[in-house]
Amino acid sequence: MPLETLQPERTKTNEVRIGYIPQPRQAEFHLSPAKYRLYIGAWRAGKSFAGCWEAIKMCMLYPGNRGLIGRKDYSDLRETTMKTFFEICPPQMISGYNKTEHVVKFFNGSEIIFRELKDRSGLGSLELGFWYIDEAEEVEKEIFQYLQGRLSKKNVPLVGWLTTNPPNEDHWLHEIFEKTKDKQYHTTHASTYENAENLPDGYIDSLEKMPPSWRKKYLEGQYGFTPDGEPFYQGYVEQVHRRDVEAEPGVCLDCGWDFGYRHPAFVVTQKQGAKWIILDEILGSDITLEKFIMDYVMPLMAEKYPGYAVRHFGDPACMQMNDKSEHTSWQIMAAHGMRMQCKPSEYRLRKEIIERLLASIDNGLPQLIVGKRCKIISDGFMGGYHYPTFKDGAAFGVKHEQPFKDGFYDHLMNAMEYIAIHLFTGAVVRHNPTPATKSAYQREQQRQKIRKTGDNI
Repeated sequence: MPLETLQPERTKTNEVRIGYIPQPRQAEFHLSPAKYRLYIGAWRAGKSFAGCWEAIKMCMLYPGNRGLIGRKDYSDLRETTMKTFFEICPPQMISGYNKTEHVVKFFNGSEIIFRELKDRSGLGSLELGFWYIDEAEEVEKEIFQYLQGRLSKKNVPLVGWLTTNPPNEDHWLHEIFEKTKDKQYHTTHASTYENAENLPDGYIDSLEKMPPSWRKKYLEGQYGFTPDGEPFYQGYVEQVHRRDVEAEPGVCLDCGWDFGYRHPAFVVTQKQGAKWIILDEILGSDITLEKFIMDYVMPLMAEKYPGYAVRHFGDPACMQMNDKSEHTSWQIMAAHGMRMQCKPSEYRLRKEIIERLLASIDNGLPQLIVGKRCKIISDGFMGGYHYPTFKDGAAFGVKHEQPFKDGFYDHLMNAMEYIAIHLFTGAVVRHNPTPATKSAYQREQQRQKIRKTGDNI
């Protein structure tokens, strides 16, 4: 039946049986009193199903209510969220569907508007009692904030909810829903196991075979990281190389710097015997080097590492003037008592040094350990810091030996690399033949000379 021709088929008693029994995490989501709710679900965890039922519930409990269901792209909205909505919503509840305006009307006067959320067009004059954003990781933070301001309908609860696949921890959803103590915000996490009884045989088994970083997000429903391309550094395993570590008292700290107004970067490391420990990271955003030092670096060092001897390593470009300051980065740091050491290096050497450390074991532990506080560097190793990826139509077969400059991960990874080239050496290559090889070489030269001259030397 075409959607626009749906008509109510209510019984005489107006009784409608919905047959929806929510799973435990779905029930937690539905029962939360928070004004803004986030339902993070792994693959096939029933998140859109729960989101659509919540919209139906709000329309039926509050006659005359008005809500919005949206997704970034309308074609995706039509093929996924709207399809789910019309599959589960009992037709007896619907009095009409305006295909042109994308509005569903309920028999009690409530209505739902379907909108794409690429930008704010079409949202300006809405007076809503609720809204639902599906696949929220695709939507810009500005749209979420704008919709918050459209909750203004009288005599109904003003609420908004979002469903999403687990985004990375640097996503705005994590910032808003996980870093706040405001009770207006609530998050529900649901794994694929939650919906196991409704999934085909073997589906969960296939997800369990995914790489660890993918299982964390798409099977367990937790925030995580998935690589954008082939990692520049091979051999990093988060469960092996990432550990709880602390600085060893009395041992010098080696700190790395990368400069830039958008994202200045600072890394604290320490050699503990044969091991190299990455202890702390700071990545600035839209901040001058002077303010970055004063507001972030110096407080960290004073709080966690008072009294430690410190060496500083960085980009040779720190000696150059730029249009953002009348002083070089080296001069700014020197004014704070930080003497920068720097030398040029090739990515080949950096890769050689760090991959050797990743692959080496010392007393049962890897020689390179990334501390739990260094989330960005860990994600960088897993693929945030990667080789360039090609779009359709690009030139394939071109070998790139340098990592992609993404403007985010590369800054902290570079800061770490500047330390590595000072503390460690590359592979040792013998340029002179071994005595046995040299002797054979001399004998062959002697035989050739005898053949040419007839002389017996």
